[in-house]
Amino acid sequence: MENQKTSNATKWLTLIIVAFAGGLITKLPYLRETYMEPLQAATGATKTQLGIIMSAYGIVNFICYFPGGVLADKFSSKKLIVFSCIGTAAAGLWYWTMPGFVWLVVIHAIFAVTTVFTFWAAMVKSINNLGGPEEQGRLFGFLEGGRGLVGTLVAFGSVAVFSMASDGIGGMKNAILYYSVLLVVAGVCAAIFMKDDQPVQKVKTETEKNVLNLQDVLLVAKMPRVWLCGMLGICNYSALIFHGYVTAYLSNAFGLNDSVVANLSIIRTYFMMMVGAFVAGIVADKLGSRIRFITYAFIGMAVFASLYVLIPTKGSAVPLVVANFLVYGLCLYSIKALYFSTIDEVLVPKKLAGTASGVISLVTYAPEIFLYTLSGNMVDKYEGTATPLAGYHHCFIAMAVLSALGFLCGMVLYKMNKKAIAAAAASGEV
Repeated sequence: MENQKTSNATKWLTLIIVAFAGGLITKLPYLRETYMEPLQAATGATKTQLGIIMSAYGIVNFICYFPGGVLADKFSSKKLIVFSCIGTAAAGLWYWTMPGFVWLVVIHAIFAVTTVFTFWAAMVKSINNLGGPEEQGRLFGFLEGGRGLVGTLVAFGSVAVFSMASDGIGGMKNAILYYSVLLVVAGVCAAIFMKDDQPVQKVKTETEKNVLNLQDVLLVAKMPRVWLCGMLGICNYSALIFHGYVTAYLSNAFGLNDSVVANLSIIRTYFMMMVGAFVAGIVADKLGSRIRFITYAFIGMAVFASLYVLIPTKGSAVPLVVANFLVYGLCLYSIKALYFSTIDEVLVPKKLAGTASGVISLVTYAPEIFLYTLSGNMVDKYEGTATPLAGYHHCFIAMAVLSALGFLCGMVLYKMNKKAIAAAAASGEV
C-alpha cells in the first residue's frame, strides 16, 4: 500500500511539473496569439512578416519532430526537459532586446530546437510512461488540462505586466522577460523534483527486445495507423492556426477593444484548452476509445466553424459570436488534448512511445511551415478593400473543411484499428 501511495505521489508530481513546463514552453514563440497587434507595432512587422517568423519556427519544428522523438527514447526525459526550459529562457532574454527582423527569425528557429527537438517528445514520453492503455486519456487529458490551467494563469499575469508599461514596446518587453523568468523556475523545479527516468538504451536485458535500433524506428514508421493519428492532428492543428485570427476578427468586425480581445484570446487559447482537455480525458476513457471521441468532436468543430460565417457582424450579435467562440474552442482543444493518447490505442510498444510521438508530431505540426504565412496573406489581402472581412471568412470556411476531413480520417482509423486489435487478440499479442 505504501509503495502504491509513493507511486501515485510520484505520478502526480511528475504530471504537475511537466504540465507547468509544458504550459510555459511555447509562450514566447506564440506571443502573436495573444499580442498580435502590439507585437506588430513593437517589431514594425506586417502580419505577413509575423507569419514568416512563425514559418521559420515551423520549418525547424518540422525538421526536429522525428529526431526529437528518437532522442526522447534514447535519453532521460528529465534532463531534456530541464535543458529545454533553460535554453528557451536564454533565447527569450535575447528576444527581450528586440533585435531586428532577421534576428527575430533566428531566435524563433532556436525556440524550435528548445521547444520541440529537446522538449516535445520528452514531455509525451514522460507522461506515456505513467500508466497503461486504459489511463492514457486521463493522463493526457490532465496534462493538457494542466497546461491549459498554467497557460491561463501565466497569460493573465503577462497581461498585467504588459499593462505596467507606458507603451506597447515596453509592454512586450515586460511580457517576454516575465515568461523567461518563469521558464527558469520551471527548469529548476524539474531538476529538483522530477525522477530521472531510465532511457531505453540503458536497460539491460537478455534479449535485444528493449534495445532501441533502426529496425524499431522503421517499425513505427511503417505503421499506417500511426500516420493516421498524425492526420487527425494535422486537421485539428491546421484549424487551430486559422482560428488564431478569430480575435483579430472580433476586433475588426465587432469593434471590441484591445484589452477585451487579449482577454478573450487568453480564454480561447488557455482556459478552453484546460476545460476541453479535462472533459476529453474523462469522456474519452469512458468511451473506451480516444479515436472515437476525436471523431465525434470533429463534427462539433465543423458545425461551429460554419456558424462564424453565418453570424451577422453587428453589435447585438456579440454574445452569440462569443458563445460560438467558446463552444468551438471546447471542441478544438478537446481533440488537441488527445493527439498522443492514441499511441497505446494503436498498439505502439511503450519503449517506442517517443518515436511514435515524433511521427505524429511530424505530421500534425507540418502546417507550421507554411500555414501561418498563408493565413496571414489571406487576411492581409482584403485589408483596405470593400470586403475587409472576407479573409477571415475564408479562414473559417477552411476550418470547417478541415474538420470534415478530420472526421473522415477518424472513421477510417477507428475501423482499421478495430481490425488490428482483433488480430492481435487472436494471436495472443494483447
